[in-house]
Amino acid sequence: MVEKIEAVVLAGGLGTRLRSELPETPKVLAPVNGKPFLDIVLKSLCASRLFQKVILSVGYKAEMVIENYRGDSSFGFDIDFAVEEKPLGTGGGIKNAIGMIESRLVMVLNGDSFVGVDLARFVEAHIEKGVLFSMVLREVKNANRYGLVSIDAGGAIERFEEKKEVDEKGMINAGIYLFDKKLFDGVEENRVVSFERDMLPDIIKKPAFGFVTNGKFLDIGIPETYKLAERYLKGL
Repeated sequence: MVEKIEAVVLAGGLGTRLRSELPETPKVLAPVNGKPFLDIVLKSLCASRLFQKVILSVGYKAEMVIENYRGDSSFGFDIDFAVEEKPLGTGGGIKNAIGMIESRLVMVLNGDSFVGVDLARFVEAHIEKGVLFSMVLREVKNANRYGLVSIDAGGAIERFEEKKEVDEKGMINAGIYLFDKKLFDGVEENRVVSFERDMLPDIIKKPAFGFVTNGKFLDIGIPETYKLAERYLKGL
């Protein structure tokens, strides 16, 4: 490991599209094979052996997430919590957590999706490329929920395409980012910011790297995909 890295897991979403399945449960605590979905994400961080501290960015029903993970040392790293007093969006949630990060490099993950990726190799590739920002990409059969990401032969991100109504195979943003925390120096505290809509279009105008994985990918943001989780993620 070249240098210390800490992680932020975005775990504060409202999960409105899952209310039919989980009316009283935060999305990240959705049960999958007898354990909270967030356990699967944290277990993947543990397996990488990269982290000594992970910050959970919490908002909606924060007390339930905190109650579940406060003092939990079973993943091999310290867990702390950055609480949003009001919904701040993904970018605002990251900014709210950045103040608790001591490392220069920060990895950010969505707490409602699992990505099978070699995180250590992702970090190595980011450092080798010498860029300010990298993200994990995954090809999927139906990219219409996500929009498409285009990269060149060397992995440099060229552009994002907006979501389309038609089903189309393509490379998508898998929701894992690695960057120098100075990227957020200009973001105001307690401001509502969407990282994907408000920040990424400008970030990729500078050299940015897309790291492609072929591992499992599943987000549980809608009932249809949540219902796939028990079978698709069995054993994780």
